Amino acid sequence: MSTPESKEKRCRIPNNVRKQCLSLFASGYGYKAAASKLGLNRYTVREYLRRYKAGDVSWAARGPSSCNE
Repeated sequence: MSTPESKEKRCRIPNNVRKQCLSLFASGYGYKAAASKLGLNRYTVREYLRRYKAGDVSWAARGPSSCNE
């Protein structure tokens, strides 16, 4: 069982990395290759690709891009 102290703080992926992801999709990369190249979780990138294919690119420029520590 994990305790609240042991959980890592989740941070928003920086907008410039999201935009790199977007350009990789436009270049024909799949979600696994893009995730590997950018060092991101493949399931997060898979969701980005689903949105990209549906015509939604709003995820590429969202809110603050870093953690407030």
